[in-house]
Amino acid sequence: MLAPLVLPFQVSVTAFTVLWCVGALTLRKPRRIAWLSLAAVLLFIPSCAGVMVIVDLQRYGRFDYATASEIPDDGYIELPATATDITLYRNGAGHWAKFAIDLSSLRSWINERRSLRPDLNRHHDDDEWLAMASEHQRPDRLKLNQQIFGDRFPETGWTYDPSMLQVQVSRSDRGGGYTVWHVPSTGETYISAGYW
Repeated sequence: MLAPLVLPFQVSVTAFTVLWCVGALTLRKPRRIAWLSLAAVLLFIPSCAGVMVIVDLQRYGRFDYATASEIPDDGYIELPATATDITLYRNGAGHWAKFAIDLSSLRSWINERRSLRPDLNRHHDDDEWLAMASEHQRPDRLKLNQQIFGDRFPETGWTYDPSMLQVQVSRSDRGGGYTVWHVPSTGETYISAGYW
């Protein structure tokens, strides 16, 4: 959860260390060095916040990629290698993505991801995928599924399709993982991931 704070902290520590060393070498008077040290302590948190704003403008927001290979590898983004036409929204707690992929490739990728943590995931066979499709199309579940989909993808303009299959992948015993929605007829796929 604190991963977004690490880079701004490291940048601030490095900058203040360099500035303090340069200042201490040029000032050479204990009283001025004490004032410099006090200023560094008082300005450290505002500096971290400022660096974080600048860094966040580069690493968070909306990004578009033609293929999954174009996405920078940061250890958090997990998308199938065969995904295309990717729209990715990143924030400090997770990411949302919309991409195109065929059902068989998606199922292989999901099974591969689940096999990384078999203690948290169960394998779906063909019958379970078919049952899932009929379960999510029930009229009493449709409104709930629409609401959940809308809550997971706020401000994207993406809409729920009643033919969507919904699959969960757990990556952490603390709740981290992602939910995948897939429209079999078009290959349109959506993923909502949370980092824990």
